[in-house]
Amino acid sequence: MDTLGPSEVMSEDDQSCEVDSEQDPPNWQQVVGRELLAALSPHEIKRQEVINELFYTERAHLRMLKVMDSVFYQRLTRDGILPPTDIRSIFANLEEIIQLHGTGHHKASLKNETSVIDCIGEDLSSLVRPGSRPSARMWLRKAHSGTFCSNQPFALELIKSRQRRDQKFAAAMQEAESNRLCRRLQLKDIIPAEMQRLTKYPLLLENIAKYTEDAEEREKVRRAGECCRHVLNHVNQVVKESENKQVAVTATALQALVTLRTCHR
Repeated sequence: MDTLGPSEVMSEDDQSCEVDSEQDPPNWQQVVGRELLAALSPHEIKRQEVINELFYTERAHLRMLKVMDSVFYQRLTRDGILPPTDIRSIFANLEEIIQLHGTGHHKASLKNETSVIDCIGEDLSSLVRPGSRPSARMWLRKAHSGTFCSNQPFALELIKSRQRRDQKFAAAMQEAESNRLCRRLQLKDIIPAEMQRLTKYPLLLENIAKYTEDAEEREKVRRAGECCRHVLNHVNQVVKESENKQVAVTATALQALVTLRTCHR
């Protein structure tokens, strides 16, 4: 990852989400004009509310990924607080994850919360399946998300152990986590955000499809939801395998410690 200065990290659109990122999406009905609202059916109003939630929370999620990069990754790398191997163990392929969400964010940033969005099927193809061809898009999302999320158990354990035995690292973490951009969240709280985000896509898209009357548009949204569900199932599987591996490593280490103590009696 390239090192960015503080002014380069947060775009104007990111900064607009800064205050809102810790809150629920704004009530869409309270944002749009009364005349516009009166022209819509209750079904369409519900659809617009879910679409607004999807794009609003996507912007907020991308912003938090950039905070993880600028406040933690770049600081720890620049100051040499951790060796490169530990940096990779904690942040894995964060840059690729940011690029994945950034593709959809470009489209989401063009959406006006005060307007009605007619069709989002094509936008969703870039939001949840970035790439050139459908098969390539699916593979790309599964590969990158699987790598990042499956690394989570190791990352959290490394952070925990380092904070216990490395005063320099603990101090750097405390300082970084006090940054206002973190919104009172610790790194151990931010890392799981990607996995949490993946679980929300199928539910949001299912709701959008439910309230979409146009058959062709509904089918596009439904297919995007199926793609998200497929990716989530894959990531859940690799995360489970990673957690089992972490348990095995911990058990082996504990057994070695017990054996060592027994030998010294």
